[in-house]
Amino acid sequence: MPDDGPSRDGWEPLGEDVRRTLELLLDGDSDVYRGLRAQIPHAEMRGSGCACPCVYLRVDTTAVAAVSTEKAYAVVAGAALLDAEGGHQGEATLFAFHGLLADLQFCDWEDRGPGPLRLWEWLGFRYS
Repeated sequence: MPDDGPSRDGWEPLGEDVRRTLELLLDGDSDVYRGLRAQIPHAEMRGSGCACPCVYLRVDTTAVAAVSTEKAYAVVAGAALLDAEGGHQGEATLFAFHGLLADLQFCDWEDRGPGPLRLWEWLGFRYS
């Protein structure tokens, strides 16, 4: 995948906020997390079309391998979303499809977005 900005079909290199968010969600030491982290430099993103900061992800499979997951479409990581005051505002969920990064979703209960926080700063406690 050449790094020449947005393509005609809407795919573009990962933004800094998305990249850092993925790194934080995948900061564990499991084989799955290590494999998914290795996909980050070879991933692109495209907006989901909704008002939230959700993005679809695709990975250059010629550059990096898929990881083994129990299900074809699997939740591989997640975190609570916390506002600037520490209040629980929703959930972030990372999905993989056939072992490849596929979808980063943000369920913001109040539909206010991260506010003054950068996307990755919105993440609270993590779960797998």
